[in-house]
Amino acid sequence: MDVREFQEKLKKMQALGKEQGGSLRAEQIREEFSDSDLNSSQLVNVLKYLTGQGILIEGIETETDGTDAQEEVHQVPLTQEEEAYLKEYLEGLPGEEDLPESAQLFEELKSGSADAVQSLAACYMRGAAQLAVEMNTEDIFIGDLIQEANVSLVQALGAAGEILRSEEWLLEQIREGIRKACREQSQRKFEDDSLVARVEKLENAVRELSEDEEDGESAFSVGELAVILDMDVEEIRDTLRLTGDDK
Repeated sequence: MDVREFQEKLKKMQALGKEQGGSLRAEQIREEFSDSDLNSSQLVNVLKYLTGQGILIEGIETETDGTDAQEEVHQVPLTQEEEAYLKEYLEGLPGEEDLPESAQLFEELKSGSADAVQSLAACYMRGAAQLAVEMNTEDIFIGDLIQEANVSLVQALGAAGEILRSEEWLLEQIREGIRKACREQSQRKFEDDSLVARVEKLENAVRELSEDEEDGESAFSVGELAVILDMDVEEIRDTLRLTGDDK
């Protein structure tokens, strides 16, 4: 499928999802991409991207052979490198027997104790790491995901206010921070992949159009390429800058 057409279809699905209160039916996505040559893996990536934008997909199982795309994001096993990193990281944390009771710390947190913030952060760093492992995605190195979990941990404690908080509240705050990091990384990766596709498309087109030229140089202007490839002039110029061919 043409990259631009593919992007337009995605934008259309995002807009429709917002109109429908943040949800889409799987058959709507299937119908929109019915004339495309997407394989099952590519379709799963589309679903992952849309769910990453906060859109709920209804009937998702029928589109992914029983595999929930949202669950797939959270069930990626660690690589050997990540396993080694995790082991070293956990060994550097204080043991649970060395940590104070969290119940009393939540009481102190309610009164605005800075010491309680620090102590609770130490208590739940191991739990934050475990949540990062459970929600691991192939798009982010586990060390970076653990860092995002820790940031969410500290931010939640710092913004706890004068309400008596609980462990359940704190863990959910960490989960939401991890979800946000995964969504943002998924979107960046998707945009990067689309950019690579545009670069490849332009390079291939210029190569094909130049084959008949004696000196191997394209005789087409940027404006002419825009018409031939059905791309915006600025899009072509931006892509040429990336390839170093904008001179």
